[in-house]
Amino acid sequence: MNKNLFILIILAIVYSCTQGKSEFTVKGSVDLKDGVMIYRIIADSNQQPKVIDSVSVKSKSFMMKGESIIPDINFLSLQGINGNFPFVLEPGVIKISLYKDSLMTSKAYGTISNDSFMEYKTETKAFVSSMNAIARDLQQASFSRDTLLAEDLQEQYKDVQDQVKKYEVNFIKKNKDSYISLLILERFVTSNQMNVQEAKPIYDLFSDRLKSSKSGQNLSNILNAKPDPAEVGQIAPEFQGPGPKGEVVSLKDNLGKITIVDFWASWCRPCRVENPNLVKTYNKFKDKGLNILGVALDRDKQNWLQAIKDDGLEWSHVSNLKYWQDPIAQKYNVRAIPASFILNEDGKILAKNLRGNALDAKISELLGD
Repeated sequence: MNKNLFILIILAIVYSCTQGKSEFTVKGSVDLKDGVMIYRIIADSNQQPKVIDSVSVKSKSFMMKGESIIPDINFLSLQGINGNFPFVLEPGVIKISLYKDSLMTSKAYGTISNDSFMEYKTETKAFVSSMNAIARDLQQASFSRDTLLAEDLQEQYKDVQDQVKKYEVNFIKKNKDSYISLLILERFVTSNQMNVQEAKPIYDLFSDRLKSSKSGQNLSNILNAKPDPAEVGQIAPEFQGPGPKGEVVSLKDNLGKITIVDFWASWCRPCRVENPNLVKTYNKFKDKGLNILGVALDRDKQNWLQAIKDDGLEWSHVSNLKYWQDPIAQKYNVRAIPASFILNEDGKILAKNLRGNALDAKISELLGD
């Protein structure tokens, strides 16, 4: 056989094998008339929607093809219909059934991550419903100043959160090659539900295709980052920023005998759920030297001010109104909220990210009942 021909055959075989491993096909069905557009969307670097592909409906079906070695979350949007449907774009044939009247209940199957994603959504549906119901009741209890009911509801909310975490840890162990497992672990780490030492062995179990994804690289950077600049035992970084009336508010001017630096936002439901407990702790210990300085990751000043008023947060506040780009949050390496730091009168960090009864107990230990 001609040597050059042999080389061409080998290259063709290698190319076809490589190509097959990166190709995806989205086969969809939807009850819409011919010509209606289906858009495939991603979130850009600013978390804004960006259309990547589009196709028209034909005979109540549609198809999209392309290459994608690295898994990522994509969304399908229908022309003239509000909302979108999230799915995992990855190599393979992804079968999607879109329901125009309820996009979020649509289904995607056929690949490892999408199959596990459907399983996850089905098995966590009851948890989500329960947490939403408790949050609504807690908001009402806080509005009516029913402290005892609010405390009971906070405990109920935490119990459900614990159940969800237990389920999600088992889900990760069961689905080590699912992109959804990687996203859950990333959330655990960024929301301080799992420390680096716990997360690293789990991350090491993931395949290279997951580790090379955007979330995989982000998680790797976090797990291998230098020590946190705002760790327990260190002096809290000094900061200042605009207060509710435009005045300059600084940490050094708000240090009490014990100070809680509380990172939150008006749009953050877990933060709003925690606020009644924070108010209770503040009222209990403010005369003994407790101070709180709230740092809000808001974008809208009116929403920020209204939340302060509605939740009865009678302490100092600061916000640059820069959302996750807030320089104070970046200085403290805050990637999820609520987040809190307990400081002594010298600004030394004594504890961080305590909530509910654990926070109250720590302040009691430091200041006495």
